[in-house]
Amino acid sequence: MNRQLQVLPFAIIGLLKSLFQVGKWLSLSHVPAESFDIGKDFIGVNVAPADDPEVDDYILAQLTELGLRQVRMDFTYNSINAPAQRLLDKLLATGHRVSLKLIPPLEEAAILYKNPTAQARWADFLADMFQTYQHRVECFEIGATPNRGLWSGFSSRSILAAWDSAIEVAENFTVTLAGPNVSDFEPIFNATYLSLFQRAGRVPAIHTDNLFVERVMEPEAYDHKVLGKLATGFLKLNLIKKARILDRIGKDSGSVKTWCTYTCWTKKRLARQAAWPEDKAADYLVRYLALAAASGALDRVYWGPLICSRDGLISTGCQDYPAIDQVSFYQRVHGELDDFSITPVFMALKHSAARFLGAHCIASDHQTNGVHLFRMKNAQGMEFELCWCRDGEGWPLLQFFEESALARASFYNALGGAIPRPAVLSEHPLFIEFKGPVAPSTALHLTPQNIIHLSSPQSQSISYYSDDWLGAYMLRSQQQCSDLAQLPKLSPAAINDLEESAVLRDTRNRLWNVKDPRERTGAVTIKLNRAKGFKRISYRFRPSKGRRHWNNACEMLRRGVDTPLPVAFFERPKQAGIRDSLYLCEFIPGAFSAREVYAAFRDGAAQFKGLDKAAWFELLSKFICQMHNRQIVHRDLSSGNLLLWQDTAGVIHPMLIDIGRAWLGRGSRIGQRHRLVDLMRIAYKLNWDDRVAFIRAYETHMGAPFSPAWRIPFHYYDYKQGLKKRFKAKYRKKRKA
Repeated sequence: MNRQLQVLPFAIIGLLKSLFQVGKWLSLSHVPAESFDIGKDFIGVNVAPADDPEVDDYILAQLTELGLRQVRMDFTYNSINAPAQRLLDKLLATGHRVSLKLIPPLEEAAILYKNPTAQARWADFLADMFQTYQHRVECFEIGATPNRGLWSGFSSRSILAAWDSAIEVAENFTVTLAGPNVSDFEPIFNATYLSLFQRAGRVPAIHTDNLFVERVMEPEAYDHKVLGKLATGFLKLNLIKKARILDRIGKDSGSVKTWCTYTCWTKKRLARQAAWPEDKAADYLVRYLALAAASGALDRVYWGPLICSRDGLISTGCQDYPAIDQVSFYQRVHGELDDFSITPVFMALKHSAARFLGAHCIASDHQTNGVHLFRMKNAQGMEFELCWCRDGEGWPLLQFFEESALARASFYNALGGAIPRPAVLSEHPLFIEFKGPVAPSTALHLTPQNIIHLSSPQSQSISYYSDDWLGAYMLRSQQQCSDLAQLPKLSPAAINDLEESAVLRDTRNRLWNVKDPRERTGAVTIKLNRAKGFKRISYRFRPSKGRRHWNNACEMLRRGVDTPLPVAFFERPKQAGIRDSLYLCEFIPGAFSAREVYAAFRDGAAQFKGLDKAAWFELLSKFICQMHNRQIVHRDLSSGNLLLWQDTAGVIHPMLIDIGRAWLGRGSRIGQRHRLVDLMRIAYKLNWDDRVAFIRAYETHMGAPFSPAWRIPFHYYDYKQGLKKRFKAKYRKKRKA
């Protein structure tokens, strides 16, 4: 090459230069723009070919269904005269705007900076592609996740060699270059690479980055993985600010536009914290696109991939995943055409494209507690409101819009489906079309609730307020307004007048059943939580037990871990932790506990409820392991607190009760020490042979063995419980005397 880069000294200069820019980056706002325009080409999608030519036609049909003309493809040496070129030519022939990412094979990318033969092949490939497609594709993207060398083969030296060659070859053609395709948010890489590209004589016209926010799950969340959780409030690195930082880096280097070239949420990761991962992915897509547009920093966002079993808008039904991550090289579609199926995320993208492309945001309102409201006008001039709040939150819709306006409005979910009028603004994006003039939204200062709300396909909770009580109440998702009208039947004032059908416990706390006055379930279980003795001091600085039960139950159900459906909770507004509180949940008729299972086998039974001992250990250990994998530690998991019920088909369903002490983590997975906190309690009633069998079953589901020292906490718990029994026996004996 005529302009071989001397990488190391210039890289150091570029790195130091970027570090001096950090203060300027952090000064950028994290708040969405109050008004903005969305380009007609703002949304695109990543596509890849299949061996079957019929898949090409299927892809074209689905792009038409989505209403998208912007597509992005990966292209390498063996793509020429292959299915990839066949699909590319069809896309261009049908008028699609193609961003073509050119990459060498992984093994050649790794040696590109030092191997003349590899450099010559790369230059010849570029010349061939530029010659063939220079007036046909929208741009040529050079680079593939250079900060993820294991995926793409690119190192910093290789990506610079690839770019240097692209500059030299491009001088003979009329082409638009894009790059460097840094993955995730690592702005030091973007700034350093662009600085080196600038020194080489040409920067990409389009600055590209795969701007994922999956590691923080929610599109609105501050990134805690930059400098830790304590720095999130200071850095405020949410999607808005990240996009603006990347755009500033590009503009300072001379790039005209900034594109997010690949983003999605994998169902595998979502399933760790969401009981309905596909629905959650659809919600996040709408929220991401709205915030990305509101940043004013991204000129285009490509979702990806279009077709894939794990991440795709269209599922293939396959269980495999390519060895090379598709973010680096989306090479081909696996599976058979007959097995392809449209996912909710596809429908959400279709609906978003119809609403957003060419739209204008008239006004927006964004609260520090996570409420987002956009008043928008689409390309056809029709006004609508888009609103949502953060995961686990919920606000009465009447706090934002007047009753008269809501009464004559139409409501649509993230997928574009019409829904009954909701009573709650939830984590699910809500599109509202008002008929006639509407006063601006009134959400100015909302007091944080610290209440976790459930928003599931079946249930939606709402906060409850009165002069003497506050709490929350569960509604059915499709009957929110009618259920809200029945709330007084289970208010704190009405509970004392309900006839008791059974008293289950009346010691420190009182537990009893009443007939459901709403006639939605057979019975409702009510727990009156009392703080006595030392707990009147320790609970002074904690939420009430009723609130803790409610929050834990809603969060467990959100994560797909069963517990009886909460109906309501109520607490006094002042000093709630030390005053009486109420927790109401559905009563499960015919339920039994793991204690009864253990007792049956201890008494010599060969089976219980149709299952032998090994099958029971398999069932219970699987449920507990899944609970732990979703970062939930019960902390009081005695055999009596693991409830079980059998459906009409004979299937056993475990669920957790007495969950006030549970710990629910976020972020990293829980360790073996925390797992053993629950396991030593659930296995306490088993003999040692059965304990070993239970642990072995659990290890199978965990996918790894415990440390050989796993027995130590079991011995400790045996000793602790024995000591407690002796003290209780002495106390009873003393009282009798």
